Amino acid sequence: MQVIGLTGSAGTGKTSVAKYLKSLGAEVIEADEVARKLTAPGQPLLAKILRVFGADVALPDGSLDRAALRRMIFSNPDARERLEAITHPKIIAAIETWLAEVRRRTPPPEAAVIEAPLLLETGLDRLADEVWVVIAEPEAVIRRLVARDRITPEQAQAIIAAQMPQQEKIQRANRVIDNSAGFNHTRDQAAYFYKKLLEEQNEGQR
Repeated sequence: MQVIGLTGSAGTGKTSVAKYLKSLGAEVIEADEVARKLTAPGQPLLAKILRVFGADVALPDGSLDRAALRRMIFSNPDARERLEAITHPKIIAAIETWLAEVRRRTPPPEAAVIEAPLLLETGLDRLADEVWVVIAEPEAVIRRLVARDRITPEQAQAIIAAQMPQQEKIQRANRVIDNSAGFNHTRDQAAYFYKKLLEEQNEGQR
């Protein structure tokens, strides 16, 4: 089984690529979805976040106000570091557990995908055989973030600035998928790379 670490800056379309790889037969885990489950009402991680950051990041029902937390951490690097110190070890541990379970399947899938915005920043790439990076033109990324998260262009730019530069991600990638020209083109790239990965895996097993 090959493990793909799939990453890219916010708004580049990596989640869409992950879903497409799943349609090709890969098992997929999304780090953001893991984080949402770990910070759901009643979870110890949520209680710890609220103790550290206070009522300003809680909704009236006691659940996490993700938009408020996002605004806080992207305007305050110290707050972002505190949040990452709380959440990242738990997220990484959950992904490691998932990957071990997938490997134990009989037979295991041909590929597993770890989709994580901070794959390289958190060291999650150590779990992957290959790193795939999804890129897009900066203007397109800002438009997508503004539309998706209902934020200002300035806030979108702050989110991008807080992440590893796209060029550095490219330099650390095994394969790069450009999502600037529409998803049909993106899908073709992903399909080609996936087929090539499996072919290389099969050749290595001969």
